[in-house]
Amino acid sequence: MLPLSQTTGYALRAMRCLQEPGGQPVLVESVADYTGIPRSYLSKLVHKLAKKGLVNARRGHHGGVVLAKPAAEITLEDLSEAIDGVAWRKRCLMGLAGCTEDTPCVLHDYWKDTLAEILVRLRSVTLADMSRHHDPGVERFRADHGLA
Repeated sequence: MLPLSQTTGYALRAMRCLQEPGGQPVLVESVADYTGIPRSYLSKLVHKLAKKGLVNARRGHHGGVVLAKPAAEITLEDLSEAIDGVAWRKRCLMGLAGCTEDTPCVLHDYWKDTLAEILVRLRSVTLADMSRHHDPGVERFRADHGLA
């Protein structure tokens, strides 16, 4: 199956470092240092996440990034859409240009059913749920910033 993009994975790791709305903003540079995500790449991700309303970012002396809504309200679907969009949902699993509802490839129905299951799962798993996943960089960041 097609996994979510590495970019979405980076966004997930970064968002796990952020505080809930109203919390202390953290610097993108600090998140990048702990997670190993390149700073310039992470800055672009934060911009995308902010445009989609998942994070609030402020520049300046007291600037930084915080979650725009509680982690329990941000689904993996929200995150995936913010980073990768929805075009991947319409693509043929085999990458065949002529595969449509009218002229399906041999895996069309299988992919349609599987995609429906994937979307159900992405809608049901939240950023808060992902906190159970072991990620040394994220855990070190959270401990060092009093978020553990």
